[in-house]
Formats: sequence, C-alpha cells, structure tokens
Amino acid sequence: MDAALGGVRADDLVGVRPDGSDRADLGGTPAGVNGTGPGAAVSGERAGPGLDSQPPRPPADGGAEPAWPDSDDPGQRGVPAGDEQHGPAEGTAPVEFLPANTVEEDLLAAAGAGSTDTFLSTLLLARVLLPAAPDSVRGSRPGDPGFVWRTAQLDGETYVVVYTSPERLADHAEGDVDIVRVKFAQLIRRWPDEDWSFAVNPGTPVGAKLPGEQIVALANWAAEVGLGDDLEVDAEEPPVAAEPAARPRYAPAAVDPARPTVMQKAIAPSQLAYYLDRGYDRVSGFVHRAGELAHLTTPAQLYDALGLSYPGSPFARDAEEIYVLRWPAHRPSLYRIPYGGQNEPAMRAMEGWVIERPPFRGNGFAPGESSDVVAEFKVDSARLPHGAQLWRIGADGSERVVAVLDADALLWRRAGEA
Repeated sequence: MDAALGGVRADDLVGVRPDGSDRADLGGTPAGVNGTGPGAAVSGERAGPGLDSQPPRPPADGGAEPAWPDSDDPGQRGVPAGDEQHGPAEGTAPVEFLPANTVEEDLLAAAGAGSTDTFLSTLLLARVLLPAAPDSVRGSRPGDPGFVWRTAQLDGETYVVVYTSPERLADHAEGDVDIVRVKFAQLIRRWPDEDWSFAVNPGTPVGAKLPGEQIVALANWAAEVGLGDDLEVDAEEPPVAAEPAARPRYAPAAVDPARPTVMQKAIAPSQLAYYLDRGYDRVSGFVHRAGELAHLTTPAQLYDALGLSYPGSPFARDAEEIYVLRWPAHRPSLYRIPYGGQNEPAMRAMEGWVIERPPFRGNGFAPGESSDVVAEFKVDSARLPHGAQLWRIGADGSERVVAVLDADALLWRRAGEA
C-alpha cells in the first residue's frame, strides 16, 4: 500500500521520534498545553516528558505500509510510492463530511494536520463498531467460542472492517447486521490472523488501513502499557435521565493557545484543613486538565475516571462530596507525563521515570475504571498561583467555589468574603 496521511508517508513516522531518536512515540490525547515541544528538566534532573510532549507510539514490525487516510477524495489521498515528499502538508477535509462524534472530530483533525501519531492514538483509545459474521453466535464477542469474524475483500486482500459511529456503518452496511461495540485496544488483543489487514471507516476522510503484522505489534505494545486490560464486556450505557433543574457547573473557557491550561487535582478530605486553615499553597502528585474533567460532575464519576479506588485511598465512590483544586499552569514544563511502571523493569521498558503502586499504568493516562480517557501529569510540589480555586463537587451534581487563594496574604479567602 502506498497511501499516506496528509503528505507524510506512514512508514516514515512509525518508530521515529520527533527529536530524531529511535524510541517509538504514540501521540494520544494532545499532550501539549501551549505547544508540542519536549519537556524541560527541573532542578538538574533528566528531562521528563511534560505537558508539551506526546505519549509513546508503539513500534511497528515489518516493512508493510499503513494507508492514511482512506478517503476517495483526491485531495485526501497521500503521495504515491517513490515521491520524495516527507514534510507535513496542509490538509482540509471535504466540506460535506460531518463527524458524528468527538472521536471522528479528533480523527479528522489528525488527518488534516498530517499527524499519524494522533490519528493512531485516538483510535487506540476509542470504541468501535465491529460487524459480526452472519453465522456468529448473537451476543458473542471477539475471543468467545461462538464469535465469527466478518471479513471483506478490499483490493484483493482480506480485511476486518470497523466503524467509529452508526453513521459510518450505515454508509456501508446492507440489511440486518449484528454489531459488537468494543474498545479498539481490546479488539486488537483478540486479532484472529496476522495475514488479515485492518480498515476503519473505509472511503472517508476519517478512514485508515493497517496490515495485520502492525496490528499485532500494536496489540503487544498496548498489552505492555495496560491498554485493554479490562477485556470483557462493556457495561450497557444507562438510559439518559431527565436533566434536573440547572445547577452552577464548572465551564472551562474555550481553548486559547495564548493562555495557560487550567489543571485540576482531587484533594483528600484530610488535606482540606491544611489549605483552608493553614494557608497551604502547594500542589504535588498526579494532576489532570480541568477541561477534560468538566463533564464529570459527581464524586463517583471522578472516582471511576481517575482510578481513585487504590488500596488505602482516602476517596470513596459513594461520598457526598469531593474537593478539587483548579489553577492555571503558567509553567508547563513542571507538569510531566508520568511514563513508567509498577516496578523497575516495567519503568525501563517504557523508558520512563516513575514507579508507582497499582493501579498506575505508566502510559500517560489515568488508570480509570470508566470509559473516560484522561491524560495524566505529575508535578513535584509546585506553588499554586494567585487566584487558584478550591471547589466542592456534590453527589447531586452541584458545584461551587469554596475558597480562592490570596498569594499575597498567604491565605485562602472563603467564597463571599471581602
């Protein structure tokens, strides 16, 4: 295959870091706050990846080329084999194509930017619709005894084809098709045949193809870093309940590259007094982008998404309230992606710098138990800026500011105080 993404041949990107070294990087949820440069060292330490870097990309074995994207639109096709063009090219999606969900929005943006990293990363963390063969046992899933893989012939090769929305599926499916909704990371862990290739959303600007050997290599990497560990059936999504009366909620500002990203950290109940009564003005440990958590409006949702169920955790899923800090990250280099593992061999395998107890995964994402994918960062005792806020989030979904940091007076002013 000789197609490419946005003018960049995919095999030029696989296994090559942006800085020219040979560690494979995988761009995931965009890691940069104000750019995409490497993280900076702190106090003479070796520089760890920060808010400005990207998660690692899995290595690809073999010489076959993936095709990115798979649009039939000539303006979306890559350069032909033998073309010497290697730099990213400006790409625009056909105006008539409308993404059906946020996954497709991210895939479209990645294709338009010529970023194979981000395209592949988005797919790794998404759920896809997998059509099953007509003789597959209804309700079975990949890996079950009664499941039969549905294949298609594309360009004379055998493909397993998946879709990222019912809309993309409807463009191709004819008649009644049994569909399995499955995480892509789980799907590739069950890949049936290395000789079978993979296709997603064929014939669209959010489509791509990968040869089987690269799918297998991707699955091996995903297993090493913990993606797809929750291999079994996804819980059925509950019906949407009627929205209660409007309550004040945290609404992140629109992304402005000129402004610092707002970060968030859940605070243990035992730490509240340190902040409110003693004027404590530092934050350390694992933190997250507030904008990525804005839709999580109860303690239970945060508990599940951030992996707060570890042994000895001060947090409880059924808590009536949870407190979080929110502040602008004026120095992005202080917030590093915590690559590593639960022991030294795992840390070395990731070429990381962090060893943490379970459920730590070391792949740059919070070890959540929900379907949310949240980028995770680690900071070593940074001072909070003037105006940092302490929020209370209630089990009923209510949110309110409790106090605001006055860095000049070294105290937290309660909401409503002059």
